[in-house]
Parts: sequence; structure tokens; C-alpha cells
Amino acid sequence: MPNNRQDGLKQMTLRYVLVGVGLVALPAFAQGTATEPAEGPVEIKQVSVNEIPEQYRATATKPRKPFAVRYTCPESGRLYVVFDNAEQTATVEMGQTTRYLRQVASADGGRYANSNESYVFWVKGKRATINGREVCEAD
Repeated sequence: MPNNRQDGLKQMTLRYVLVGVGLVALPAFAQGTATEPAEGPVEIKQVSVNEIPEQYRATATKPRKPFAVRYTCPESGRLYVVFDNAEQTATVEMGQTTRYLRQVASADGGRYANSNESYVFWVKGKRATINGREVCEAD
């Protein structure tokens, strides 16, 4: 318990620092000294857009997360397909069978196939076609 008003204010300030800044600031304030970062002060300067690295610009492409789509097919039943646009792959799960497909050239829609193209999964809008025969609808 504080002995006088000044000690009480010091403890209240320390609690505020703990809540507002976090535990990292505690040692510097507890010792009564605040230090600058090892690298020195932070420098802020204005630069032209051309000097900003491409990956930090607003126009840079953002990586997209994989997403899943469930299809209902007349012969194959339910399909669960995970599309990964960053890796250009589709993982097709049909019951006990899982197929890992790579995106291949397509004039229209997304076309995914195995290495010898014996299995082709073609997507356009909410409709998918398996090997050009079976048409499936997204749920």
C-alpha cells in the first residue's frame, strides 16, 4: 500500500502503462529510465510512389485464400472441391477418392486436370463438368 500520494500516483501511472502499452514497457518505467530502440530513433520521410517497393503498393496483387465449393452430380453424387488460386490447383473429393488437379489452359472458365489429362474438371460459373460428360451444379 502506498505511503503517500506521490507513491500512489506512481503506481497508478505504472498500471496505466501496463494496460495501455503492454508488459514490454514495464522494465524501463520500473527502473525510472526510458531507452530508445537499439537502432536509434525511427525516421519518417515522404517518398514518391515510384520509390515504394512493388509488394507494398496498393495495386499489388494480394494472395487469395483457398475456398471450397460443394457440387451435386447425377452420377458421382456429392463432390467437395477446394480451389487454391495462388497454387492454381483444385482438390476434388468424391466419397473415398481424392484427386489433386492442376489448372491447365482454358479458353473459357477454369479447367483442372491430372498429369495425363485422363481426368478433367471444368468449371464455369455455378456449373462444373467432369470429363466432358457429367454436368454438376454448385450447391
